[in-house]
Amino acid sequence: MGGQVLRPAFPGRRTLLVVIKNAVRYLVRDAARNWVRNLGSTAPALGSMTILLLLSGIAGLGWYTLRSATARASADAAVLHVYLRDDAKQADVDTLRQNLAGNPRVVRVTYVSKADALKKAARRPGLPDLTAVADPNPFPASFDLMVRSVQDVGGLAGSVQHDPAVDPLLPTSYEPGAYQRLQQLLTWVGVAGLVLMLLLAFVAVTVTANSVRAAIHSRRDELMIMQLVGARRWMVRGPFLVEGALTGGAAGIIAGLVTLIVGVSVVGIGAANFAQIAPGLTTGVAILAGAVVLLVGVGLGSGSSLLGVRRHLET
Repeated sequence: MGGQVLRPAFPGRRTLLVVIKNAVRYLVRDAARNWVRNLGSTAPALGSMTILLLLSGIAGLGWYTLRSATARASADAAVLHVYLRDDAKQADVDTLRQNLAGNPRVVRVTYVSKADALKKAARRPGLPDLTAVADPNPFPASFDLMVRSVQDVGGLAGSVQHDPAVDPLLPTSYEPGAYQRLQQLLTWVGVAGLVLMLLLAFVAVTVTANSVRAAIHSRRDELMIMQLVGARRWMVRGPFLVEGALTGGAAGIIAGLVTLIVGVSVVGIGAANFAQIAPGLTTGVAILAGAVVLLVGVGLGSGSSLLGVRRHLET
C-alpha cells in the first residue's frame, strides 16, 4: 500500500468525448444517410443548384477574361505606335523624333527598328509561324510613344499622319472608339450576367428550401419527439444544414469540375493554335474558379437549408 499511486478518474473528459462522438455521428453520418435516402426529393434542388453554379463558373471565367482584356486595352491605349516608311529619309526621321520628344503630351519616345519589331512579333501568340516564313521582314520600324493621357492619343495620331517619315497606308496604331466599345461591352455583359445569376440564385434557393420543407414534413413525428424530450436547437436543425451542405457540395463538385475542364480546354486550344483565345486565363485561374464554385455551392446549400428550417420548423 505504501508504494501504490492512485490515479484520479476524470469522468467529465470521457463524457465530453462521448458527447462529441455522438454529435458527429448524428450530424454527419446520419445526415449523410438521410441525404442519400432522400436523394429523389432533393434531385430538383441539386439540378437547379448545379446549373446555377455552372453558369456562374463559366460567367466568372468570361468576366475575368473581359477584365483582363480591358486592362490590357487600357494599358495599350496609352501607347501610340507611329509606323515609319521603309524608304524614309534619316533627316525626316530625326526631325519627327525631335518633334515628338518636345511634345508636352508625350512622356517617352522609343525607337523600334524593323528587326526589333520582328522579334516582338515572334513572341506574340499566333505570329511565330508567320514571322518564320515571312521574307522580307514585313514589320515596319516605329516610334512607340508613351502618352500622358489616353484622351491625347487621337490628337497625336492626327498630328503625325501626314508627316513625310510616316507610313501613309498605316500611319499609327490608333483605332477610334475601340476602348470605349470594349468598356460598353463589358458593362452590358456584367449587367446581363448579374441579372441572370440573381434569377437562378432565387430559383435554386427556393427549390432547396422547399426540399428542406418536404424533408421536415416527412420526419415531423421524429422531430416532435426530439423537441418533447428537450433536444437542443442545434440537434434539431443541424442535420438539415448538413444535408443542405451536401446538396450544395455535390452541385459544387459537378459544376466546379465542368468549369475546370472548360477553362483548361480553352487554355489548351489556345496553346495548340498559338493564339491567346482568353487573355489572362491560365490553368491556375481555372483551378481557382473551380474551387470557388465548390465553396459557393456548400455555402448556398447551407444557407438555403437554414432559410427553409427557420421558416418551416417550429422550435
